[in-house]
Amino acid sequence: MPEPETAPSGAPVASTPDTSGWLWWIGGGALALAVLALAAWARRRRPAARDEPAEVQEAEAESAPSVAAMPVPRPAPTPLPPPPAPAPSPVAPAAARGLVLTLEAVRLGATLVNTTLAYRLTATNAGPDALSDIAISGDMIAAHASRSMEEQLGIAGPELPPIGRIERLGPGESAVLEGEFRLPLDAVTPIRHGQAQLFVPVARFDAWASDSAHRAVSARAAFLVGQDNATASDRLQPFRLDLGPRVWDAIGQRALEIPETL
Repeated sequence: MPEPETAPSGAPVASTPDTSGWLWWIGGGALALAVLALAAWARRRRPAARDEPAEVQEAEAESAPSVAAMPVPRPAPTPLPPPPAPAPSPVAPAAARGLVLTLEAVRLGATLVNTTLAYRLTATNAGPDALSDIAISGDMIAAHASRSMEEQLGIAGPELPPIGRIERLGPGESAVLEGEFRLPLDAVTPIRHGQAQLFVPVARFDAWASDSAHRAVSARAAFLVGQDNATASDRLQPFRLDLGPRVWDAIGQRALEIPETL
């Protein structure tokens, strides 16, 4: 097996034609809303009498009575101001409950058989109650336009495999899980850019816990993983699988927005 080599930088994810397709669900909605907002704004700004013939406007102007000929109405008496409404009673805000998952991508390697992502996952209790029996699941897939948004984020499809369990987290406490995700090369659908075969990993996590009142608390998170080339831009770059086995140490992650489904 060839020795791992230092990985060269790949093309930015956002600059490849095929890669932009699988990210349609991040920017497409905002673009559509902007177009609709501009159209509505244009309709409101259109003058009402722009298309009316000049003759009609002149006729209306001639038939309008003179302002001086019209009787001046007497001013109406000023109504008394209504009594002030009673101040609403203060409503106590609902207690916040939350379990936050944060990923640190450590290293990604590719062999002739597998791709492997080493990671650190931090689970934080952001709520006011202690959480117990925290079960965490997760995996890694390859992002591609052939997969739906729900599948890539882990919302649809089979349940994620368990990766760890935390006995208890008090309010504000955190715990770190370290592990590796392995994805066989034959399970990777690469994004083709000329002769390059690009791999864009997505790490997906799911967590369930119980609070002090035995209520279920859940959390879901997904992260895009790529080469972290800080000298070029803030965008992550994909991994090239066509260059043979190698290890990438300078990698990073970006959290993906997940709709409320739970």
